[in-house]
Amino acid sequence: MSNDELIEYMVKHLGDIEKNLRGFIAIPSVSDDKEQVDRALDYALDLGTRLGFDSRAVCNHQVGLIEIGQGPETVGILAHVDVVPPGDREDWNTEPFVMTKRKGRLYGRGTLDDKGPVVVCLYAMKALLDSGEPMHKKIQMILGTQEEVDWVDMDEYVKKYPLPDYGFTPDGEFPLCNIEKGIIDCNMIFKLDEKRPANGWYLTKVDAGVMDNAVPGKAKAMVEKFDQGNSMWSREIVTTGKAVHSCQPEKGDNALFHLADTVEQEGLCENRLYDILIMLRDKFGDIYGKALGLYSDGETYKGEFVHRNAFSVTRTFIKGNQLSAHVNVRFAYGTEADEILSVLEELAAEYNGRIEDICTLPAVFVSAARPFIKEFGDAYEEGTGRKHECVLAYGGSYAKAMPNIVSWGPIFPGDEDTCHEDNEYWSEASLLGNAKVFALALYKVVMSEKSYK
Repeated sequence: MSNDELIEYMVKHLGDIEKNLRGFIAIPSVSDDKEQVDRALDYALDLGTRLGFDSRAVCNHQVGLIEIGQGPETVGILAHVDVVPPGDREDWNTEPFVMTKRKGRLYGRGTLDDKGPVVVCLYAMKALLDSGEPMHKKIQMILGTQEEVDWVDMDEYVKKYPLPDYGFTPDGEFPLCNIEKGIIDCNMIFKLDEKRPANGWYLTKVDAGVMDNAVPGKAKAMVEKFDQGNSMWSREIVTTGKAVHSCQPEKGDNALFHLADTVEQEGLCENRLYDILIMLRDKFGDIYGKALGLYSDGETYKGEFVHRNAFSVTRTFIKGNQLSAHVNVRFAYGTEADEILSVLEELAAEYNGRIEDICTLPAVFVSAARPFIKEFGDAYEEGTGRKHECVLAYGGSYAKAMPNIVSWGPIFPGDEDTCHEDNEYWSEASLLGNAKVFALALYKVVMSEKSYK
């Protein structure tokens, strides 16, 4: 197939892509809903089978494999079928799990992250199959089910199965992202003191955020007036911000910190919950860690742009007599995770708290000189007319799960990133642009007898 024929094929099948994506979006596969996540994985595997590929579930239905072709090298496509919760449905202009097409945009939870790219990549694979030409390499799509949470799916997979030689995950941005920030997730746990020795108003409840990896767009507090230790009146305080993916908290506005500002002006009697809320704002309000003493001195590592360490307090709630505040950290390549954890542990201890549920994922660096990256870059330039370059990925993706995997697509420069946000959408123009790039890239690599290791 020529480049023009590949592109024409993808344009011709745009309607089929959207039809199958609509069915995919209709499955509310929020990460912690195993029944719906299983349904979503089965949907993708069934689509792969119908398109002519070998499809199966492994690792106790935690991971799906969709394969085509044979050869001494395997090109991996890592993606996921789980999605983040839609949040407050009142903030959506459409139903989050009904794909709605408006003015060239496809709205719905998962259209961009990551169900849309899954379907597009499957049709890029289908283009190669329908060409009738011999394939000299295997394409292996590896579908996870817990990417938005704890990655137990990929942890299990990498222990038991051979890994692809190289590949990409369409779960980031264009151009090609060969560097990714590392990730630390942990919960700061504080036991609360319910003593209220003086009569007056007290802060008694704080709740913010719905996901560990999203800046909260709404926060709530309950304040109560106590007389002789008895609650006499109560009222709720609600603050809003802008919910965004915590990989780039500077694009959002943390509602929890607005809540702290508002509460501070209420003239409340101080208690432990009040002190901790104010501490969270004071220590994490500057997202780059200045108040923590963790501000990065520079933004480069060996001449490559790696940005700075960034900190977000995300999901915060009270359970029993404990406050849990989730901290999501995106640390620059070259930074030691242990150094950051040490500071967070000391801060928690200063307020008689502790750190629990620590999860770390490494920063990623894949040399831009790798042969497969050059072919991917050529496909990007031919498919879009844009200049290829290697850049930093702010988000965490399955590129961290396996060596020689880069984050590539689906967001083009200048496009709005609505991942994890209300009214998530993917424009038809961007969808088609991705389809062209992925089809060209897979064709270049898989149909060639050349090694790209």
